[in-house]
Amino acid sequence: MDITIEGVGDVELEPGTTLGETLRLMRAPAAVWCGGARLDASHRAGVPPLVAGALLSTRPGRASVPPTGPHLRVVAGPDAGGVVEAVRDAVVVGRDGPLGLDDPRLSRRHLALDAAGRARDLGSRNGTMLVRGGRRRRLGRLRRRLRHGDLLLAGGSALRWTDPGAASEEPRPPTRHAPRLGPMLAGLAGGAAGGLALGVATGRWELAAVALAAPLAFAVAAAARARVPPEPVPVGSERLADLPLPVAVRGDAVSAQAAARALALGHAAALPAPLDEPWTRWLARRLDERAVTLTAGAAPSEARTVLDVGDGTVAVDGRVEPWQPSLVSAATAETLARAHASRGHVGLPREVRWAELSRPEPSPGRLLATLGRGDDGDVTLDLDADGPHLLVAGTTGAGKSALLETLVTGLAHDHAPTRLAIALIDLKGGAGLGACAALPHSRGLLTDLEPSAARRALLGLAHELRARKELLASAGSTSWTDLGSRGGDDEPPPRLLVVIDEFQELGGMDPGFLPELARLAAQGRSLGMHLVLATQRPAGVVTPDIRANVATVIALRTASAAESQDLLGDASAAALPADAPGRAIVATGTVRRTMQAALPLAQRRAPARKRGASGSPGPSLASAAAARWDPADRPSALWLPALRPGAVPPPGALGWCDLPTERAQEPLVWDPRAGALAIVGPRGSGRSTALDAVAAALPGCVRLPTDAREAARTLALVRRSGAAALLVDDVERVCAALDPLLRGASEALEALARDVPVALAGGPAWGARWASRAGLRIVMSGLDRVEQTLWGVPSALLGLSPEPGRGVAVTSSGAAECRIGPATPTPCRVLVRPLVCPPDLDAPAVGVIGDDAAPWRPGPGSLLVVAAPGTDPAPALHALARARTEVTVSARVDPAAATVVIVDPTPARLRELGVDAPPGVAEPLPPVGRVAVLHGRELSAAQLRLDAKA
Repeated sequence: MDITIEGVGDVELEPGTTLGETLRLMRAPAAVWCGGARLDASHRAGVPPLVAGALLSTRPGRASVPPTGPHLRVVAGPDAGGVVEAVRDAVVVGRDGPLGLDDPRLSRRHLALDAAGRARDLGSRNGTMLVRGGRRRRLGRLRRRLRHGDLLLAGGSALRWTDPGAASEEPRPPTRHAPRLGPMLAGLAGGAAGGLALGVATGRWELAAVALAAPLAFAVAAAARARVPPEPVPVGSERLADLPLPVAVRGDAVSAQAAARALALGHAAALPAPLDEPWTRWLARRLDERAVTLTAGAAPSEARTVLDVGDGTVAVDGRVEPWQPSLVSAATAETLARAHASRGHVGLPREVRWAELSRPEPSPGRLLATLGRGDDGDVTLDLDADGPHLLVAGTTGAGKSALLETLVTGLAHDHAPTRLAIALIDLKGGAGLGACAALPHSRGLLTDLEPSAARRALLGLAHELRARKELLASAGSTSWTDLGSRGGDDEPPPRLLVVIDEFQELGGMDPGFLPELARLAAQGRSLGMHLVLATQRPAGVVTPDIRANVATVIALRTASAAESQDLLGDASAAALPADAPGRAIVATGTVRRTMQAALPLAQRRAPARKRGASGSPGPSLASAAAARWDPADRPSALWLPALRPGAVPPPGALGWCDLPTERAQEPLVWDPRAGALAIVGPRGSGRSTALDAVAAALPGCVRLPTDAREAARTLALVRRSGAAALLVDDVERVCAALDPLLRGASEALEALARDVPVALAGGPAWGARWASRAGLRIVMSGLDRVEQTLWGVPSALLGLSPEPGRGVAVTSSGAAECRIGPATPTPCRVLVRPLVCPPDLDAPAVGVIGDDAAPWRPGPGSLLVVAAPGTDPAPALHALARARTEVTVSARVDPAAATVVIVDPTPARLRELGVDAPPGVAEPLPPVGRVAVLHGRELSAAQLRLDAKA
């Protein structure tokens, strides 16, 4: 509650705080007067007169609380708003004295009022009129007792007599109109004529009297009913509360402002900002910006009502009626506004902390959350009786994040981790619920920084509910509540609170999430799960399936009346004040309350403090809740963290597979016996890294060389090499380069894969048929959804964000997201070495020869150099001169020659010479110095050193 202390200013005061403690905290020891009452140091806040709006001062003053006994209230005139109470001694109303009114038409001592509610005129110059039941009569010098609702007209002022005791008696019967005289007389005449005729005709005059008595009785009863006095006619300020807005007040600046004050008090709402004055801080509401305008000339065309102070008229929609102006001074307006505050019109506090709330004691089997303060006390929700699921909605700046944090951390503070587990899905990057993630109750935090993790969270929830179903079935229980009530040694699993902030974003992250969430929500009550769904835009995202399981709505301020209508059935949430974050309407199945949501702070404020000064926030509720419980009681996570780059796999594994359905992460292993390994992805996606991981996992692999001749020769040798696997990188380019040497290179690879384990890496278009033949497919991220589908990626895993080393592992038994681990560089076996003469090649050697590129030193004997027409044998002859052996040149191969050197050996030339060349010995465009050496039946490729001198 808010009060004012003289010399200090406005103060926020907790109910129950004593006056002595208040003055000590605010350092105002002498302010012990509240109006005309002197208060003791033990007087508690909340006990009249120390109520909201009270003014504490160092000396007696005007009362700031509404009178409780009979009194006169000035409802019209130049100094409206004043109050004259009927006290023990007679009081004088006039221009003089402590209760003097600023009305020049009043006499200095105009009339007197005693404690019995009797008034008399004191010989005033203008006299006093008493208005009762629509009749006026002059009030003389003799005292006349006033009745509730009487009006006294004195000078230019009108004073209404109010007797709370009489007003609280049995309600006034409705006003009845006086009977119409003509029909009544006609009825009496007819009855009299009928009675007379009956008496003359029968001679029995007693019958005539009866005939006359009936209409006479009806007439008397009607006249008696007509004597019920009518309701008092509203005068001055009494007419202002029902005037339709907008209102234009016409008159000079001072008078118009005074009438505007009366209008604001009549509506119990502060004036719009341009007309605002300090006293309006005691009113809870504020009129719209254009609700009241002051003018000295023509009224704005938007105004439905025009109050003309100068002419004394009020015009509503063009209909003009007389009006006695009610002009209120700023000082009187503050007194009346404080009186409004004392009656509770100030409303809810602007700020309240969780530590200041009164919370029920936690009880087994119940999940109670105290969220804030309402008009009738603190607001507590029972997630069983008011749930099981909640919907929280509010626009930006309405206080939704703070409310969610209070809900989560408050429950965590009052319930042990063995009783409550919390899963958090914060689609604002973790900014809203991040403080709750450190609670020992937390079982996982999902943010929108990792969109694909939405599926992991959903599968984790489904796994948890499936486990709970199995537990209930094994225990023979029908629900979580039934299982908990049985007792025994086995504790039921903790309640599971799932909080989803901005849950409308889930549809964009995963289109299947919301339907699946609705399915899980339907199972929540029996399995001990509670959903808290929070959104800024409730319209259209709260599906009927979800709404069917949501029993409580917490509506903070909404952006539009339509959104409020969708939540509550009316526009009240859109009308919540924008300058009061945390103001909310809580609607359960049976109760609807307005509250101020508590801030998640674990330290109370001082019981007396300057208004608007929060003081030190102290520890957060999240830190207090975390410190209260043993971290060792933290439950297991509902879903494991997403796979991150850099995680080292165990020996023999390529990386890690994520299995959220099983709440597990297992090594990614390729079993060559199951078939080939196909790695598909765009360049830069980590294809080569995956092959490096294969080489590290399977010692003894052979990597296919990039040189076409060496690649073809390697393919010819790998079958009998005993290699652990053949690794082929950039398979599209390799096949294109091999085709001139090895027609049908793709088919050759497929045939080879039947005999040798093959791991291939390439783009999505190089051979989709491998999708059905491979034992393991790793589809790297970065492909479009169609390409991923062609390679067997299920719809749930489509569209992973591109990241090197990230992909989907697909086998015949299923698919899972995977991460390729960092591989230690491992040398592969080399079956064919490049034919390059090293700089340190020894002098006797003429070049290098064979698959091992060994130094070639021709032995004794002769060499036959075969050079087809058009081929220059000179470079070869110069190189072979180092052999110091006999060299013969020919155009044909002599089968009798021990060693034949064929210059410029292309596949076509070898066929022309009748030489059967194995793959990879010849190539279409051999480099200078390349020769084929036929030694017996073995044909080998050789490279002659070109720097040799004869």
